[in-house]
Amino acid sequence: MMAATPMTEELYMFAERYAHFSNVHTIYRDLLTGHYKPSVYMNENPLEPPAKFEITDILTTAMFVLYAYFYSMVEDDPQGVNGFRVWRGAWPEEEKAIAAVEALVSPLRPGLKLFRNRLGFHGSKSRGHEKAGLDLFAQHSGTAVWEAWRTSSRLGPRYSGKTSTSSTA
Repeated sequence: MMAATPMTEELYMFAERYAHFSNVHTIYRDLLTGHYKPSVYMNENPLEPPAKFEITDILTTAMFVLYAYFYSMVEDDPQGVNGFRVWRGAWPEEEKAIAAVEALVSPLRPGLKLFRNRLGFHGSKSRGHEKAGLDLFAQHSGTAVWEAWRTSSRLGPRYSGKTSTSSTA
């Protein structure tokens, strides 16, 4: 039987961030499938896309928050919570799997950072400044980002069973 990995404060903080990301992802998925229909700012039929792109549509808002949270889990700033660094510290024996997922995410980081900073959380004062954040979609397909999300999301539950529930260090 494998010994439980000690629950460090950073691992715990990452688990919280991962839970927020999972909650937003669930809301976004439910919006897309029509399982959830908010009472304000929603098209009559949530399965029918609006005739034109609307930046304040609830689907757009949920997507913006989802992209921003995703970046916050893979940001390479040493002061930020980086899932790959956390996973490597907690489960060094899983390096091969962690590196494979990081290889999917790494090319997305610069665009995700601009997106998070200019559209997701921080905001812009002009459309010109904001535009660089939207360039993510010109540089990478939605499928590439979705695959990176999906694959990264599989690592969280995979490793959560290896952690202890001891108090944080």
